[in-house]
Amino acid sequence: MAIIIVGTRSRTTVDPEHSPQTGTCPGCRKLVQMEPVRIRRFFTAFFIPIFPIEKGVRAWRCPNCKTRFATRPG
Repeated sequence: MAIIIVGTRSRTTVDPEHSPQTGTCPGCRKLVQMEPVRIRRFFTAFFIPIFPIEKGVRAWRCPNCKTRFATRPG
C-alpha cells in the first residue's frame, strides 16, 4: 500500500509591483519600512509546492518581527 501525502501551504514572496512604505508595525511597535508581499496558497505533494491554488493576497511584512498584515480591498 502506497502512502501519498498531499495538502496546501502558504508561500510569501516579495511583490515587485509595489514599493516599501515607512510605518509603525502593529506587532513590534517599531518604525520600519514595511515590505510589500503577496501570500499565495499552493497545492503540495510530499510537502513540495506543485501549483498555486489562488492568485494571492497583497500584504505588508515587517522586516523586524516578520509579521504579515493583509491589506484591505478597495
